[in-house]
Amino acid sequence: MKFVRKITITCHLPLKTCSNGFYLCIRAFVALFISVFLLSGINSCTKDDKPQPPDNAENYSNGLVILNEGLFQQNNASLCFYSMEDQQVYTQAFFTENGRGLGDTANDFEKYTLNGIDYLIIAVDISSQIEIVEAGTLKSVTQIPLFEGTTPREPRRIVVNGYAAYVCNFDGTVSVIDLTTYEVVKNISVGANPDGMIQVGNELYVSNSGGLNFPVYDSTVSVIDMSTREVVNTIETRINCTKMVSDSQNEIYILSNGNYSDINPALLKIDSNSKQVTQEFNLNTSVIEKVNDWIYYYDISTETIRRFNMVADSDEATEIIDVTGFNSFSGMQYVEELNLLFCFDANGYVNASTIRAYSVSGVLQYEFTAELNAKKISYND
Repeated sequence: MKFVRKITITCHLPLKTCSNGFYLCIRAFVALFISVFLLSGINSCTKDDKPQPPDNAENYSNGLVILNEGLFQQNNASLCFYSMEDQQVYTQAFFTENGRGLGDTANDFEKYTLNGIDYLIIAVDISSQIEIVEAGTLKSVTQIPLFEGTTPREPRRIVVNGYAAYVCNFDGTVSVIDLTTYEVVKNISVGANPDGMIQVGNELYVSNSGGLNFPVYDSTVSVIDMSTREVVNTIETRINCTKMVSDSQNEIYILSNGNYSDINPALLKIDSNSKQVTQEFNLNTSVIEKVNDWIYYYDISTETIRRFNMVADSDEATEIIDVTGFNSFSGMQYVEELNLLFCFDANGYVNASTIRAYSVSGVLQYEFTAELNAKKISYND
């Protein structure tokens, strides 16, 4: 990987956050500057200068598979692999194994196991494709297009339940995919621009952001019975809700992003029995992540990672991680198998991302460089 020049852009709303009223503005921003990025040789890679696959390329084990979003309309989403054996990052791993790119703007992936084999199912938003690869080899098994006629559905998030994958799409649907046949067996209508899902019991909660309808956001959560695959309830929440987590009591906490103007972000608590919002907490945050019965969240005002106790419903005053030194904090993910919290630095959203691994108490363990706009991590043992 060779970097010709690094450009820093001050941006308080990550390119990765496409579920809000600035989505179209961000697209225009990228389109305006993309020729400059390319001419500057930013994040330029060639087949000759990228690291060769690890010796165990047929089995990407003992390491992290990183999903990289890439840039909008540049068709450069990617997978790379961080080996814990040699602390080496193997770039463009999907291209290496498949001889083609992953597509345009990858948003999410989930690991699942079928017949003793681990797979990764990947949502590639702008390409409107679902890509399924073997987790251990990163070789493609199939591509599943998600279109309504010729109109792309734009898949955003994935939840796997048994032999089915549920994919929420920005066109206001949830697609149900049979993982044994790779067929879309149903498209369920929900609210506007859904951008978050969580399974609690046998129900799937889908947050409807309405981000493309700015300034008229959606403010509902659709509840799907996973047995009948029908919407059985609609919960009134707060505008522009996205990510959800649940605690050990099956209570749901959901991030409301506000309108980035006169309505601030907040954390809402939903009772999964009554299907009602029971509490609202004034957390000035744009990123939340579950760690056991804690919510680790990014405090926008102080640029620190703090945490909220879901059992006591109380905010802890002490900062866990100071990210003021990050160029562009863009997200975080807890990897349960390693008991580590990974924080992403997008470095201006036009350079390779830096990923830093922390203990849950906030002690830096190690860091490495991924690719353009790192989005999510999956651990291979």
